[in-house]
Amino acid sequence: MKKWLKRISIGLIIGLGMLIAVFMIWAQFDYGPTNEAKQYTGESVGQGYQFGDPESETGFIFYQGAKVDPAAYSYIGHQLAETGYFVAIPKLPFNIALLDSKAGLSIIEDHPKIKRWYLMGHSLGGSAASTILEDSPKINGMIFLASYPIDAIDTPSLTVYGGRDGVLPVKDIEASKEDVRSDATFHLIKDGNHANFGMYGKQKGDNTSPLTAKEQQDETIAVIEEFLSAQ
Repeated sequence: MKKWLKRISIGLIIGLGMLIAVFMIWAQFDYGPTNEAKQYTGESVGQGYQFGDPESETGFIFYQGAKVDPAAYSYIGHQLAETGYFVAIPKLPFNIALLDSKAGLSIIEDHPKIKRWYLMGHSLGGSAASTILEDSPKINGMIFLASYPIDAIDTPSLTVYGGRDGVLPVKDIEASKEDVRSDATFHLIKDGNHANFGMYGKQKGDNTSPLTAKEQQDETIAVIEEFLSAQ
């Protein structure tokens, strides 16, 4: 009996070790920023980036999509900073936001002069960010890019999604209307896809789009500005 228990224990340890090894190998393969994205990279903070005046009245915290380097979202950070906002894009463990969803709270604490914060996230990053909406009174809203909340939220929100998204089906995005407030804003970019919310090239499983990443993000930024002006 003891021999069988020992064999089972060894088998479990070996199996766990293999799972950890597979995860570590998988975690090394990320979607890196394109050369275009690198042109807009802001100030490096740790392994993340920040843009704009850290004493602005309004700030954004951007949670990256799974396996996407934060520098891939530099264009959005740069453009929002150009209009007077502060933007922080933290580097999260293994580029998976769910592994440190509370990272944004320390950013808020480190910038006490910023009065209003908006959380923004792409894909899994948006879902992760939605878990801390109630953790700070300074958080005024949530912006989902090809994303939706993990649980129902009671915070003003904007959802921008692409009609050609091959990673997160449009029907899933539209079904998430049940989990946000009745006054939540949804904006469909008809020819948009999943990967174009960042600048990291093609994504496995995604559909092609006639839009460039810059074009899709310019429309996204315009919609964000409208959302903020209505708050």
